[in-house]
Amino acid sequence: MSTRQILGALACGAVLLTGAAACSEKPAGKAQPSNSGNSDKANGGANAGTASADLLKLGVEQGQAGNLDAAKATFEKVLDADVNNKFAWFNLGFIAQSRNQNDEAISSYDKALAADASYKPALYNKAIALESSEPTKSVDIYRKVVSIDNKASTAYLRLGMLLSQSGDTTEARNAFGAAIRLDKRLASSVPEKYRAVPTASSSARAGR
Repeated sequence: MSTRQILGALACGAVLLTGAAACSEKPAGKAQPSNSGNSDKANGGANAGTASADLLKLGVEQGQAGNLDAAKATFEKVLDADVNNKFAWFNLGFIAQSRNQNDEAISSYDKALAADASYKPALYNKAIALESSEPTKSVDIYRKVVSIDNKASTAYLRLGMLLSQSGDTTEARNAFGAAIRLDKRLASSVPEKYRAVPTASSSARAGR
């Protein structure tokens, strides 16, 4: 997984920037603090929320500029004020994952998901981190992503890849078909045998 692939997810995680097709998040105009509101009350209400939002924005800008050490320190400052901030935990996961520190990345994603079990960017990147070591678990997570967002095109693509590797040709074809319907640009990433619409006879042969 390249830094470019995760970089889109970084932006998506902080809900700051566009270009996050991986998790189909719509861009927002500013960073969003934790939805819990608990840390806002404990740390000065709206002022604390604004400070967290400003730090999140700063951390993403540092990450986009390639200064991951500074970004990591900034996101940790967010957590000092709001330990359940899913965006900060997600972005710490991104930094760890970009450094091939998968165990640390998964731990951070799990903390983001503890705050919001349906947080798509954390689910998506956790699934990527588990593809090699725990493909079955990764499949389950991708299925959850597309159940939450049936327009998550690249989640369908990666789900199809794993299903194909496991020998589940029919389900792989369905996943690839969904990916291409949602984004025709993904067709070139789909294995050739899955690109053509199967006839009844070819479907029968594929199922043997």
